[in-house]
Amino acid sequence: MAKYDKKKDYKIEEPEQLYRLHEQFMEELSERPFVPRTKEEEEREEREFKPIVKHRALPRLEEEKVQPLRRLPPMVIGGLFDRLRFLTDRIKETEDTMTARGDLHKQMLEEIAQDLQERESMMSHVTDADERRNLKLDMSVLRKERRHEQVQFWRDLLELRTELRELFEKHQTEKKIVDLFGHIKADLGTAVGEDT
Repeated sequence: MAKYDKKKDYKIEEPEQLYRLHEQFMEELSERPFVPRTKEEEEREEREFKPIVKHRALPRLEEEKVQPLRRLPPMVIGGLFDRLRFLTDRIKETEDTMTARGDLHKQMLEEIAQDLQERESMMSHVTDADERRNLKLDMSVLRKERRHEQVQFWRDLLELRTELRELFEKHQTEKKIVDLFGHIKADLGTAVGEDT
């Protein structure tokens, strides 16, 4: 068996040497006789070298987690008597938002449960080990998504309840102020009416 020195045989310092080696290789190829392959040899090669594609169970790319918006405390701007009406409207909007978030939560959980049921029913019909692994992976991703939705719903609800509590406190404060100055508005209204 021939021995070779890695440094000597594979290290080419000059580009001319590289071109000479390429020319030598091409000459050796041209000197070899061309023998066409038979159909049997081609078929045998096709059978022998058919690529085997294996399915791998890889975790799916997950979307970035949705981060809740950082909301500033609601500020109500307006006249003394208008602020009470604005606060009442904001309280109603916040309650509607809480209801809509609850409906969205129920809808998402129903869709996830439906997807899980579909995967479980498919599991009994699949015999391929790779497909079973992929289905189990899908099911674990769906369960993870369900847990994430539960936590996100709790966070959103907590934030909305905190905002609602602040709005109720401001509403009570504004109502007390309006009750204190309510007689002034009544007196101003009659005084304005008398001048005309």
